[in-house]
Amino acid sequence: MDRTSLQILRAVWKKPLDVWELVIMQDNDIKNTYETLNSLKDKGLIEYSKNKIKITEKGIDELIKENAIPYIDTKCEYCRGKIYDPKNFKEILDVFKEIFANRPMETTEFDQGVVSEENSVRRLEFVYERGDLEGREIFFLGDDDLTSIVFALSKMPKRVVVFDVDRRIIEYIKEVSKKYNLNIEAYEYNASNKLDEKFVNKFDTFLTDPVETVKGMRLFLSRCVQSLKGKGAAGYFGLSHFESSLKKWYEIERDLLEMNLVITDMLRDFNEYLLVGERILHEGYYVVEKSPVEVLPPTISWYRSTFIRVELIDTAKPKIVESVSWDRSLYFDDETYVVRP
Repeated sequence: MDRTSLQILRAVWKKPLDVWELVIMQDNDIKNTYETLNSLKDKGLIEYSKNKIKITEKGIDELIKENAIPYIDTKCEYCRGKIYDPKNFKEILDVFKEIFANRPMETTEFDQGVVSEENSVRRLEFVYERGDLEGREIFFLGDDDLTSIVFALSKMPKRVVVFDVDRRIIEYIKEVSKKYNLNIEAYEYNASNKLDEKFVNKFDTFLTDPVETVKGMRLFLSRCVQSLKGKGAAGYFGLSHFESSLKKWYEIERDLLEMNLVITDMLRDFNEYLLVGERILHEGYYVVEKSPVEVLPPTISWYRSTFIRVELIDTAKPKIVESVSWDRSLYFDDETYVVRP
Protein backbone atom coordinates (compact mmCIF):
# COMPACT_ATOMS: atom_id res chain seq x y z
CA MET A 1 0.00 0.00 0.00
CA ASP A 2 1.40 3.44 -0.91
CA ARG A 3 1.96 5.99 1.84
CA THR A 4 -0.83 8.39 0.83
CA SER A 5 -3.41 5.57 0.85
CA LEU A 6 -2.14 4.44 4.25
CA GLN A 7 -2.31 7.95 5.68
CA ILE A 8 -5.84 8.50 4.39
CA LEU A 9 -7.18 5.13 5.55
CA ARG A 10 -5.71 5.26 9.05
CA ALA A 11 -7.01 8.83 9.45
CA VAL A 12 -10.61 7.96 8.57
CA TRP A 13 -10.43 4.68 10.54
CA LYS A 14 -10.58 6.77 13.71
CA LYS A 15 -13.57 8.81 12.52
CA PRO A 16 -15.10 10.14 9.27
CA LEU A 17 -13.38 13.33 8.09
CA ASP A 18 -14.13 16.16 5.70
CA VAL A 19 -11.70 17.34 3.03
CA TRP A 20 -10.17 20.10 5.18
CA GLU A 21 -9.45 17.75 8.08
CA LEU A 22 -8.06 15.04 5.82
CA VAL A 23 -5.60 17.02 3.69
CA ILE A 24 -3.54 18.04 6.74
CA MET A 25 -3.14 14.38 7.75
CA GLN A 26 -1.30 13.20 4.63
CA ASP A 27 1.86 14.18 2.75
CA ASN A 28 0.79 14.46 -0.86
CA ASP A 29 -0.38 17.39 -2.96
CA ILE A 30 -4.13 18.01 -3.19
CA LYS A 31 -4.37 16.89 -6.83
CA ASN A 32 -2.83 13.51 -6.06
CA THR A 33 -4.84 13.20 -2.83
CA TYR A 34 -8.12 13.62 -4.70
CA GLU A 35 -7.01 11.02 -7.26
CA THR A 36 -6.10 8.64 -4.42
CA LEU A 37 -9.46 9.18 -2.73
CA ASN A 38 -11.33 8.23 -5.89
CA SER A 39 -9.08 5.18 -6.35
CA LEU A 40 -9.75 4.03 -2.76
CA LYS A 41 -13.48 4.51 -3.31
CA ASP A 42 -13.37 2.49 -6.55
CA LYS A 43 -11.66 -0.33 -4.62
CA GLY A 44 -14.36 -0.23 -1.96
CA LEU A 45 -11.97 0.81 0.82
CA ILE A 46 -13.74 4.12 1.58
CA GLU A 47 -17.13 5.65 0.87
CA TYR A 48 -18.48 9.19 0.66
CA SER A 49 -21.30 10.40 2.86
CA LYS A 50 -22.24 14.00 2.02
CA ASN A 51 -19.11 15.98 3.00
CA LYS A 52 -17.42 13.12 4.90
CA ILE A 53 -15.01 10.38 3.90
CA LYS A 54 -15.64 7.10 5.75
CA ILE A 55 -13.72 3.84 5.88
CA THR A 56 -15.41 0.55 4.96
CA GLU A 57 -14.99 -2.86 6.55
CA LYS A 58 -12.90 -3.82 3.53
CA GLY A 59 -10.70 -0.79 4.18
CA ILE A 60 -10.23 -1.81 7.83
CA ASP A 61 -9.28 -5.33 6.74
CA GLU A 62 -6.61 -3.89 4.41
CA LEU A 63 -5.15 -1.81 7.27
CA ILE A 64 -5.04 -4.81 9.58
CA LYS A 65 -3.02 -6.65 6.93
CA GLU A 66 -0.55 -3.73 7.06
CA ASN A 67 -0.29 -3.94 10.88
CA ALA A 68 -1.70 -0.38 10.96
CA ILE A 69 -3.59 1.24 13.83
CA PRO A 70 -6.07 4.16 13.88
CA TYR A 71 -4.24 7.47 13.61
CA ILE A 72 -2.64 8.80 16.82
CA ASP A 73 -1.85 12.51 16.97
CA THR A 74 1.67 12.58 18.41
CA LYS A 75 2.18 16.36 18.33
CA CYS A 76 2.66 18.33 21.53
CA GLU A 77 -0.74 19.70 22.61
CA TYR A 78 0.82 23.06 23.47
CA CYS A 79 2.89 24.02 20.44
CA ARG A 80 1.31 21.63 17.87
CA GLY A 81 4.76 20.93 16.46
CA LYS A 82 5.67 24.62 16.11
CA ILE A 83 8.31 24.51 18.92
CA TYR A 84 8.28 28.30 19.33
CA ASP A 85 5.98 30.05 21.82
CA PRO A 86 4.73 33.53 20.75
CA LYS A 87 4.26 34.48 24.40
CA ASN A 88 8.02 35.08 24.58
CA PHE A 89 7.33 38.35 22.77
CA LYS A 90 3.90 39.00 24.24
CA GLU A 91 4.21 42.81 24.23
CA ILE A 92 4.95 42.75 20.50
CA LEU A 93 2.06 40.35 19.91
CA ASP A 94 -0.41 42.56 21.78
CA VAL A 95 0.51 45.64 19.74
CA PHE A 96 0.61 43.70 16.48
CA LYS A 97 -2.90 42.31 17.01
CA GLU A 98 -4.27 45.86 16.95
CA ILE A 99 -2.30 46.65 13.79
CA PHE A 100 -3.24 43.39 12.08
CA ALA A 101 -6.97 43.91 12.71
CA ASN A 102 -6.97 47.00 10.48
CA ARG A 103 -4.86 45.61 7.63
CA PRO A 104 -5.96 45.59 3.97
CA MET A 105 -7.82 42.35 3.33
CA GLU A 106 -6.06 39.76 1.20
CA THR A 107 -6.99 39.40 -2.47
CA THR A 108 -6.78 36.47 -4.91
CA GLU A 109 -5.45 38.86 -7.57
CA PHE A 110 -1.96 38.48 -6.10
CA ASP A 111 -2.39 35.01 -4.57
CA GLN A 112 -2.39 36.47 -1.07
CA GLY A 113 -2.87 34.35 2.03
CA VAL A 114 -2.06 35.57 5.51
CA VAL A 115 -0.90 33.78 8.64
CA SER A 116 -2.14 34.65 12.11
CA GLU A 117 -0.58 37.26 14.37
CA GLU A 118 0.86 34.49 16.58
CA ASN A 119 2.38 32.82 13.53
CA SER A 120 4.20 36.01 12.54
CA VAL A 121 5.66 36.28 16.05
CA ARG A 122 6.79 32.65 15.84
CA ARG A 123 8.63 33.57 12.66
CA LEU A 124 10.35 36.37 14.57
CA GLU A 125 11.38 33.94 17.30
CA PHE A 126 12.84 31.43 14.87
CA VAL A 127 14.81 34.07 12.94
CA TYR A 128 16.01 35.51 16.27
CA GLU A 129 17.08 32.08 17.54
CA ARG A 130 19.10 31.47 14.36
CA GLY A 131 20.98 34.78 14.76
CA ASP A 132 19.52 36.47 11.70
CA LEU A 133 17.69 39.35 13.43
CA GLU A 134 19.80 41.52 15.75
CA GLY A 135 21.66 44.29 13.95
CA ARG A 136 20.71 42.80 10.60
CA GLU A 137 19.40 44.48 7.46
CA ILE A 138 16.31 42.55 6.43
CA PHE A 139 14.65 42.29 2.99
CA PHE A 140 10.97 41.31 2.66
CA LEU A 141 9.66 40.40 -0.78
CA GLY A 142 5.87 40.36 -0.38
CA ASP A 143 4.34 40.96 3.02
CA ASP A 144 0.55 40.68 2.98
CA ASP A 145 0.59 39.31 6.55
CA LEU A 146 2.71 42.25 7.77
CA THR A 147 5.48 40.19 9.37
CA SER A 148 7.87 43.06 8.66
CA ILE A 149 6.01 45.13 11.26
CA VAL A 150 6.58 42.42 13.88
CA PHE A 151 10.31 42.49 13.10
CA ALA A 152 10.46 46.28 13.33
CA LEU A 153 8.47 46.29 16.59
CA SER A 154 11.21 44.14 18.14
CA LYS A 155 13.67 47.06 17.61
CA MET A 156 16.40 44.49 16.89
CA PRO A 157 17.01 44.79 13.12
CA LYS A 158 19.23 47.59 11.86
CA ARG A 159 17.02 48.06 8.81
CA VAL A 160 13.75 46.59 7.49
CA VAL A 161 12.84 47.01 3.82
CA VAL A 162 9.59 45.74 2.28
CA PHE A 163 8.70 45.25 -1.38
CA ASP A 164 5.15 44.34 -2.39
CA VAL A 165 3.11 44.54 -5.59
CA ASP A 166 -0.01 45.59 -3.66
CA ARG A 167 -0.06 49.36 -3.16
CA ARG A 168 -2.58 49.02 -0.30
CA ILE A 169 -0.11 47.01 1.75
CA ILE A 170 2.76 49.40 1.08
CA GLU A 171 0.68 52.40 2.12
CA TYR A 172 -0.53 50.65 5.26
CA ILE A 173 2.99 49.64 6.29
CA LYS A 174 4.15 53.24 5.79
CA GLU A 175 1.25 54.48 7.90
CA VAL A 176 2.02 52.04 10.72
CA SER A 177 5.75 52.75 10.55
CA LYS A 178 5.13 56.47 10.98
CA LYS A 179 2.59 55.99 13.78
CA TYR A 180 4.82 53.65 15.81
CA ASN A 181 8.15 55.26 14.88
CA LEU A 182 9.48 52.13 13.17
CA ASN A 183 12.45 51.85 10.81
CA ILE A 184 10.55 50.32 7.87
CA GLU A 185 11.09 51.34 4.26
CA ALA A 186 8.26 50.17 1.98
CA TYR A 187 8.25 50.18 -1.83
CA GLU A 188 5.69 49.16 -4.42
CA TYR A 189 7.42 46.56 -6.57
CA ASN A 190 6.51 43.84 -9.05
CA ALA A 191 8.97 40.94 -8.83
CA SER A 192 8.85 40.60 -12.62
CA ASN A 193 10.93 43.78 -12.78
CA LYS A 194 14.68 43.87 -12.36
CA LEU A 195 15.79 44.65 -8.81
CA ASP A 196 17.17 48.18 -8.46
CA GLU A 197 20.95 48.16 -8.06
CA LYS A 198 20.73 50.11 -4.80
CA PHE A 199 19.15 47.03 -3.19
CA VAL A 200 21.58 44.45 -4.61
CA ASN A 201 24.04 42.88 -2.11
CA LYS A 202 22.76 45.07 0.72
CA PHE A 203 20.95 42.69 3.11
CA ASP A 204 21.81 40.05 5.69
CA THR A 205 18.45 38.25 5.75
CA PHE A 206 15.47 37.84 3.44
CA LEU A 207 11.92 36.63 4.04
CA THR A 208 9.43 35.78 1.30
CA ASP A 209 6.35 33.65 0.73
CA PRO A 210 6.40 32.96 -3.02
CA VAL A 211 3.66 31.65 -5.27
CA GLU A 212 3.98 27.87 -5.50
CA THR A 213 4.92 27.37 -9.11
CA VAL A 214 8.46 26.55 -10.18
CA LYS A 215 8.55 29.80 -12.17
CA GLY A 216 7.22 31.79 -9.24
CA MET A 217 9.64 30.28 -6.75
CA ARG A 218 12.57 30.76 -9.11
CA LEU A 219 11.67 34.40 -9.69
CA PHE A 220 11.09 35.33 -6.03
CA LEU A 221 14.11 33.45 -4.72
CA SER A 222 16.32 34.97 -7.43
CA ARG A 223 15.32 38.48 -6.43
CA CYS A 224 15.87 37.62 -2.77
CA VAL A 225 19.27 35.98 -3.14
CA GLN A 226 20.42 38.92 -5.26
CA SER A 227 19.64 41.19 -2.30
CA LEU A 228 22.01 39.32 0.03
CA LYS A 229 25.47 40.64 0.95
CA GLY A 230 27.31 37.38 0.52
CA LYS A 231 28.47 34.19 2.21
CA GLY A 232 26.70 33.54 5.51
CA ALA A 233 23.63 35.64 4.70
CA ALA A 234 20.35 33.77 5.19
CA GLY A 235 16.81 33.57 3.90
CA TYR A 236 13.42 32.21 4.92
CA PHE A 237 10.47 31.13 2.81
CA GLY A 238 7.41 28.89 2.91
CA LEU A 239 6.70 25.85 0.73
CA SER A 240 3.67 23.59 1.10
CA HIS A 241 3.03 20.04 -0.01
CA PHE A 242 -0.62 20.84 -0.86
CA GLU A 243 0.28 22.51 -4.17
CA SER A 244 3.81 21.21 -4.64
CA SER A 245 4.54 17.60 -5.47
CA LEU A 246 7.90 16.07 -4.63
CA LYS A 247 8.90 16.62 -8.26
CA LYS A 248 8.31 20.34 -7.77
CA TRP A 249 10.22 20.26 -4.47
CA TYR A 250 13.10 18.64 -6.35
CA GLU A 251 13.17 21.40 -8.97
CA ILE A 252 13.03 24.11 -6.31
CA GLU A 253 15.80 22.48 -4.26
CA ARG A 254 17.93 22.17 -7.40
CA ASP A 255 17.45 25.88 -8.06
CA LEU A 256 18.51 26.64 -4.48
CA LEU A 257 21.74 24.70 -4.88
CA GLU A 258 22.50 26.34 -8.23
CA MET A 259 22.05 29.75 -6.57
CA ASN A 260 24.57 28.70 -3.87
CA LEU A 261 21.89 28.36 -1.19
CA VAL A 262 21.76 25.36 1.13
CA ILE A 263 18.85 24.34 3.35
CA THR A 264 19.78 24.46 7.04
CA ASP A 265 16.36 24.15 8.74
CA MET A 266 12.84 23.00 7.87
CA LEU A 267 9.85 23.37 10.19
CA ARG A 268 6.95 21.33 8.85
CA ASP A 269 3.47 22.93 8.88
CA PHE A 270 4.93 25.93 10.69
CA ASN A 271 2.90 28.48 8.73
CA GLU A 272 -0.89 28.20 9.10
CA TYR A 273 -2.87 30.42 6.76
CA LEU A 274 -6.26 31.96 7.53
CA LEU A 275 -8.12 30.36 4.61
CA VAL A 276 -11.34 29.75 6.50
CA GLY A 277 -15.04 30.58 6.20
CA GLU A 278 -17.59 30.80 3.41
CA ARG A 279 -15.50 32.93 1.08
CA ILE A 280 -13.22 30.14 -0.07
CA LEU A 281 -16.17 28.29 -1.63
CA HIS A 282 -16.81 31.08 -4.14
CA GLU A 283 -13.32 31.94 -5.42
CA GLY A 284 -13.13 29.25 -8.11
CA TYR A 285 -10.41 27.27 -6.30
CA TYR A 286 -9.80 23.74 -7.60
CA VAL A 287 -9.59 22.47 -4.00
CA VAL A 288 -13.36 23.07 -3.90
CA GLU A 289 -14.36 22.49 -7.53
CA LYS A 290 -12.46 19.22 -7.99
CA SER A 291 -13.22 17.73 -4.57
CA PRO A 292 -14.71 14.23 -4.82
CA VAL A 293 -17.06 14.97 -1.90
CA GLU A 294 -19.26 17.90 -0.91
CA VAL A 295 -17.24 20.78 0.54
CA LEU A 296 -18.49 22.94 3.40
CA PRO A 297 -16.77 26.14 4.61
CA PRO A 298 -13.55 25.25 6.46
CA THR A 299 -13.50 25.97 10.20
CA ILE A 300 -9.81 25.15 10.74
CA SER A 301 -6.59 26.73 9.43
CA TRP A 302 -6.06 23.83 7.07
CA TYR A 303 -3.56 25.34 4.58
CA ARG A 304 -0.04 25.04 5.96
CA SER A 305 3.50 25.34 4.71
CA THR A 306 6.95 24.31 5.80
CA PHE A 307 9.12 27.22 6.97
CA ILE A 308 12.53 26.80 5.35
CA ARG A 309 15.81 28.50 6.22
CA VAL A 310 18.55 28.72 3.60
CA GLU A 311 22.08 30.10 3.85
CA LEU A 312 24.41 31.46 1.19
CA ILE A 313 27.66 29.48 1.03
CA ASP A 314 29.37 31.61 -1.61
CA THR A 315 28.64 34.42 -4.05
CA ALA A 316 24.94 34.60 -4.93
CA LYS A 317 24.01 33.19 -8.34
CA PRO A 318 20.40 34.23 -9.01
CA LYS A 319 18.67 32.30 -11.80
CA ILE A 320 16.89 35.45 -12.99
CA VAL A 321 18.43 38.93 -12.99
CA GLU A 322 16.74 40.87 -15.77
CA SER A 323 13.07 41.84 -16.01
CA VAL A 324 10.68 39.17 -17.28
CA SER A 325 7.28 39.39 -18.93
CA TRP A 326 5.12 36.56 -17.61
CA ASP A 327 1.37 36.11 -17.63
CA ARG A 328 -0.98 34.42 -15.13
CA SER A 329 1.12 31.23 -15.47
CA LEU A 330 3.41 32.74 -12.84
CA TYR A 331 0.69 31.94 -10.32
CA PHE A 332 -0.85 28.80 -11.78
CA ASP A 333 0.14 25.28 -12.87
CA ASP A 334 -1.59 21.89 -12.87
CA GLU A 335 -0.86 21.39 -9.14
CA THR A 336 -2.23 24.78 -8.12
CA TYR A 337 -5.46 24.11 -6.25
CA VAL A 338 -5.71 27.21 -4.06
CA VAL A 339 -5.15 30.02 -6.55
CA ARG A 340 -7.84 31.51 -8.75
CA PRO A 341 -7.28 30.32 -12.37
